[in-house]
Amino acid sequence: MIRFLLLLCLVQISCTHQPVEKEDSKIFSNYDLGKADPKELAKVTEILSNTRLKFISLVIKPLVDEKLSFVSEDKKIAVYGTGIVKRISSMPDGKFEGEMEIISLSPKHTVRVGDQIVRLDLSSEQKNYLGRADHIISGGAGDAVSSRYKALFTQGLSIGETAETLWKDEFLFTYYGQIFYGVYDFISIGTVLPLNLVGSANGVLKIRLHRSATNIVSTGLSYTKIPNTDSATFNINFMWDSISNEDLITHNFMTLAVVSYQKAEDASAIKSLGTSSLQTGYEFIMNDWSRILVGPNFNFEKKSVGGYFSYLKIWDRTHLQFSINSTNIRSFKLSPSDGYYAFLDAYWRY
Repeated sequence: MIRFLLLLCLVQISCTHQPVEKEDSKIFSNYDLGKADPKELAKVTEILSNTRLKFISLVIKPLVDEKLSFVSEDKKIAVYGTGIVKRISSMPDGKFEGEMEIISLSPKHTVRVGDQIVRLDLSSEQKNYLGRADHIISGGAGDAVSSRYKALFTQGLSIGETAETLWKDEFLFTYYGQIFYGVYDFISIGTVLPLNLVGSANGVLKIRLHRSATNIVSTGLSYTKIPNTDSATFNINFMWDSISNEDLITHNFMTLAVVSYQKAEDASAIKSLGTSSLQTGYEFIMNDWSRILVGPNFNFEKKSVGGYFSYLKIWDRTHLQFSINSTNIRSFKLSPSDGYYAFLDAYWRY
């Protein structure tokens, strides 16, 4: 009877005893497994300063200088910032502990203990990497990044250039035969190939002069030989891009005609083709990384005010754009030289 009572007590103690859960295990207890692979996640464990934090990874070992993204514990869909790994070390229990420096952060969010750290594959679409100016990727040759996450190199033939240059060894070509090449990360060249075949030698050069976190300044040259004549055009271009807020980039473009030809005003729809103009435009970045482009322009020779409104859809390599343009907002007729016109553009970036 005594033996039976002792055995009963031992069984009861065994059933009611629960092991103490480690604190770092609790940090990982609320992963949303439907949103991401836990093998690709770490967690913020300590805020060291305004720009520095400490994290723990259960499985993966992040690389020093690797860029990772932050996802709020309360909002597991939207990425709100990025950081770079500065230190990583192995722990005796097989986990990895490290420190990160914050690169970019949405003004609407702050990094908190418990937030997820995610390794994203940006070579293709990521639903939880929402469109924002501070999410735009700057890189170079060898980086496999979807075009939707890159800054716009151009706003299309009918609108004009941005201050951005192509990455080194990167190509961009349009359906009508215009092709650009990134000689270096800060120098791009281009030409319209079909025009060269009919005796109209042409070329463009863009050089980035300055880049900061919020501003890019570039300059460039444009040359076109007019077919079946002895005339040619030569323009000097100035571009300035500025990040106004997390959803808006401002594009300023000015082109000055140094050499022109008699009927250049008839081709004012094409910037940098023998006329001088000034343009200020706005790029609105949507959540899906499509863009809305809108803005006014002024042509010096014609002394006319025009403008444009455009929607640009971007996939991994393909850009498809539709725009409504005007070379003179007071002239209510369908004319690319003195009125309103529509334009469909398509180009590919590799």
